[in-house]
Amino acid sequence: MNSYFISHGRKFKGRPITTLPVVLNKDLSRLLDSQLTLHLTSLEDLEHLKSIAQNRQSWLKVAARIREAAEASTSTETLKALSQVKSMA
Repeated sequence: MNSYFISHGRKFKGRPITTLPVVLNKDLSRLLDSQLTLHLTSLEDLEHLKSIAQNRQSWLKVAARIREAAEASTSTETLKALSQVKSMA
């Protein structure tokens, strides 16, 4: 995973590839808690996440908050989709 954050100089054209770091960063960005601002955009962020993961209690708290944020986001998206369907009928 360390090699992901090492710049290889050139960028590819087209649609961005969905990789594990991209998905994890998206999940971490859903956290709206001001006490817990985590990102996965650099090697330093990766090392910070590794240090959190070494403490089981801390990691379980982070995982629970990510899960809660994902569930809240999913339910909000579902409600929006339902309201759009109802407005079309």
